[in-house]
Amino acid sequence: MKLIDTAVSHFTSKPVRSIEVPEWEVTLYAKNLTLEDRAKWFRRSDGDTTDFLIYALIFGLTDANGEQVFTIEDKHTLKRSADPGIVNRLADFVLDPGVKEEEREKN
Repeated sequence: MKLIDTAVSHFTSKPVRSIEVPEWEVTLYAKNLTLEDRAKWFRRSDGDTTDFLIYALIFGLTDANGEQVFTIEDKHTLKRSADPGIVNRLADFVLDPGVKEEEREKN
C-alpha cells in the first residue's frame, strides 16, 4: 500500500465528532474537514474572520442524520442575533478536531 492510500484511509475512517449545546438543547455533529473545505470558506469570507467562523457553522455542522443545521440564509442572523460565545465555541469545534470537548469546557 502506498503512503497516499494510508493517508486517505486514515482520513475517511475518522469518526464523526459530536458536541452538546445545552443552551440550545441540541447535539450537533462536525463533518471531517478537508483542506479544500477550509480554502472554500476562506475564499468566500474574503478575509473577514467573522464570516469564516460563520461559514464553519453553516457548512461544517450537521444533525444526527448528516443534514446541515444552518443554511446560507442564516448567516446574518448568526452574526447579529446569536450568542457570540456559542458561535465561537461551535466554530472552534468544527475547525479544530484535535481539541477534546473536556478541554473546550475548561476554556
